[in-house]
Amino acid sequence: MFGAVMASGLVFASAVTQAQSVANYPQEPVKFVVPYPAGGVSDVSSRTIAAALGKKLGANMVIENKAGAASTVASTYVASQKPNGYTLYAAPVSIVINPALQGTVSYKPYESFTPLSMMMSSAFVLQVNKSLPVNSVKELIELIKKNPDKYAIGTSGVGSINHLAAEYFIREFGLKMVVAHYKGGMPAAQDLLGGQVQMMFSAANEAIPFVTSDKTKGLAVTSLERISTLPNLPTMNEAAGVKNFEATFWLALVAPAGMDKGLQDRISGAMRDLGTDNELRQRLSQLGIDLVTSTPEVVTANLKRDEEKWTTLIRSIKIN
Repeated sequence: MFGAVMASGLVFASAVTQAQSVANYPQEPVKFVVPYPAGGVSDVSSRTIAAALGKKLGANMVIENKAGAASTVASTYVASQKPNGYTLYAAPVSIVINPALQGTVSYKPYESFTPLSMMMSSAFVLQVNKSLPVNSVKELIELIKKNPDKYAIGTSGVGSINHLAAEYFIREFGLKMVVAHYKGGMPAAQDLLGGQVQMMFSAANEAIPFVTSDKTKGLAVTSLERISTLPNLPTMNEAAGVKNFEATFWLALVAPAGMDKGLQDRISGAMRDLGTDNELRQRLSQLGIDLVTSTPEVVTANLKRDEEKWTTLIRSIKIN
């Protein structure tokens, strides 16, 4: 009897301590891990969102750039940290597709993280060299089919989302063409301008200056809806007459696994509150980024959806 009462008291005390910890959070700077080098659009958008989230939480957000191995360096680091709310992570979809690309990783895609909210999403733009005699996706598909293996599509690197988008495009429409890999989107874009490759799926922020200045032809975007920065470009589904063509780059806010539910709810709720921040939304839109917030359950659902989609493709083309 005494033991049961004592155990009950310990459970109650623990619950009170956890509640106090959540109420007093944060009491020190919060590390906000970004899996990319400083200066790129993913870094800039992550910093912008982190600053806004910090204001909501009353936290000093300290950005830590941990680039390398397609986000594996950052993911491994975050997975090793304490789930106390002082390490947050701008996690890309690569956390679930890296096992298919790299064979093994030193973290578990779902078990190693606590989902909090979606953060942002960005479409790719299918752009083609100005000299290519097409003005629509349907005309492009027809041209490639009439000239198998004549044309090349550039990517920002093996296993990148825009590489997967290119392979998805090829298989969706039964095309035969060369896939040319570069070390980054801008080197590929320079060869697109020079005609060494004739087309590519570019990150929206990289494509916008070329398309709006008529240096390239923009044919479509890979999101399910048109984007505000290029409103005249149709979606791939509109342009090609298909239903399920979607390839987007996105980041989700996660923390190390094992976070207290109360703390998870607080941080997730603060992130969702940013969804009504029109100034933040506009700042990100200028970068070609859509602000996206959600429940933790949506994060998990999106990870599982894209894991199934992209790993199936990766295995079919035998990337690793």
